[in-house]
Amino acid sequence: MRVLLQIALDILTKEEVRSLICPEVLSAVDIVEVGTPLIVRYGLSMVEKVKEWTDGRKLIFADTKIVDAGRWETTEALAAGADLVSVLAGASPFTLEEVREQTRTAKALMVVDTIDLFPHDTGKIDYLRHLQPDYLCLHLSTDAVKKGKTLLDFSRELPFAADHSLPLMMAGGVKLSNLQEILQNTLPAVVVAGSSLTGVSDPGESAHSMRRIIDEFVFSRSDTRHL
Repeated sequence: MRVLLQIALDILTKEEVRSLICPEVLSAVDIVEVGTPLIVRYGLSMVEKVKEWTDGRKLIFADTKIVDAGRWETTEALAAGADLVSVLAGASPFTLEEVREQTRTAKALMVVDTIDLFPHDTGKIDYLRHLQPDYLCLHLSTDAVKKGKTLLDFSRELPFAADHSLPLMMAGGVKLSNLQEILQNTLPAVVVAGSSLTGVSDPGESAHSMRRIIDEFVFSRSDTRHL
């Protein structure tokens, strides 16, 4: 079992992004996310820049949050250098299937973002299990975090964290102080850290602290299985 660490680059300038893509940070993370706000501000050219600045040594996630024109938008994001693209869970099955088909054709990874998925939508929940995206992102919105909502509470509203039917990406309010609890309660495949890395004085140190917590958690689970 390996749990990946993803840095989310969101409400930042191009200069701030460049300073964050440094050896200290990159040595601790597995995926570099070009967040939706960055794409809104600079377009997919920001994906190209991040790919260039990481020298192709990290997976690049374009958080496109596709909701229509699934094949075309996926193709554009992948052409810019993305290895992963996101599509909203609330998109139509036609769009979701286009993204699924195009990512498979291109040998890329599909992330379904649940930021707009309602807990009572059992039909869509069952459909997502059938769709089998590479990752299902349990995503608590920034606006919800600002109102005091927690990622763990949000994860309990949907069945995926409990039934482990899909590989989970956990995003929204992840911090050093709650990382251990999130790992224990959701067993994610990917942990996403945004402002807890990008908004601190020493992002490299924070990234390595998160990496240590993740690795210790994985080691403890591996050790337990051998008892």
